[in-house]
Amino acid sequence: MNKASLRKIYMQKRRELTTSAIEAYSLGILSNLKTLTVFNNIKAAHIFYPIAGKKEVDTLLIVKWLRAEFSKLKLVLPKTDLQTHTLKHIIWNEDTPLAINEWGITEPESGQLISPNEIDIVIMPLLAFDKKGNRVGYGKGFYDRFLTECRSDTIKLGLSFFEPEEEIENIDNFDIPLNICVTPEKIWEINP
Repeated sequence: MNKASLRKIYMQKRRELTTSAIEAYSLGILSNLKTLTVFNNIKAAHIFYPIAGKKEVDTLLIVKWLRAEFSKLKLVLPKTDLQTHTLKHIIWNEDTPLAINEWGITEPESGQLISPNEIDIVIMPLLAFDKKGNRVGYGKGFYDRFLTECRSDTIKLGLSFFEPEEEIENIDNFDIPLNICVTPEKIWEINP
């Protein structure tokens, strides 16, 4: 199936999720994340703040765990440039001022910028993914542009409520596949 069709299907699947299902799935994802060893050797982790209206994985649970277990880890939040569809990356301390932008995304108002080549792992939202690590997001290309700025060894980790599709059609040269995807049921190590 192509990206546009999958985007519609998985947005509908998300809309049908109850609050209790999102909580249970998010806890399942966190439980699986805790078994990964990749966090032992990284200095900076890029993560997203969940958009309530999009029924995304509750990454605030993940942030709480990362802060408790890896106190020296720098957490990084994106700040969107809605005109250029690009991201800036700001170190997210507990006192970093946050605000909701016009698209309903919670992001830093200000803070210390970090270069994409300093980021060791990018934890990203997905609508769908396939067994080769190809991903479907919201279709604006923010993460595609961002990932091209990262080092080649930066770990690309997706979070999904749903298991993978067999194959996503219409993948192009600009698409950067995941290394790992974590679902409530399983860890998919795709391109380790």
